[in-house]
Amino acid sequence: MMRKTKFILIIMVCLIALIGCSKDKNVMGNQYTLEDVISVFGSQNLKLASFGILGTSLSLNKTMPEVNSIETEAVVDQSEPELVYLYIFKTEQARNTGVKEFNKKMKHPKYTTYPFLYEKGNVLVIYWAKSKDSPLMDKSIQMAIEKL
Repeated sequence: MMRKTKFILIIMVCLIALIGCSKDKNVMGNQYTLEDVISVFGSQNLKLASFGILGTSLSLNKTMPEVNSIETEAVVDQSEPELVYLYIFKTEQARNTGVKEFNKKMKHPKYTTYPFLYEKGNVLVIYWAKSKDSPLMDKSIQMAIEKL
């Protein structure tokens, strides 16, 4: 009788450990790095060039963006490039908080470009397009983010 109880106890411990490990895997599955994001942009023939830190860069939920100009072969005039802000948050929840903060800041925008947001896992990409109605790289960026 005692052996049977020990055996059941061991089985339960193993099951709990397996379930706990599988949950951790799912959480980590939505964690991306800056290199992951840059790689998927490249897969869509979008070239990112570091733009440095701008005085107007938006810190969201204590996270500063990696600011890049975005280029594609379709763009002829690169004198005023469109920008992409890449935010890599610690968690998906932190990203959600950052998006809420961004939306609050955008209630009274003071920009001449239009923000388009793309979210996946812990990543937030903000594409600042020159056109609100027909952003040049919207579809390519959407496809890149879906590939993460």
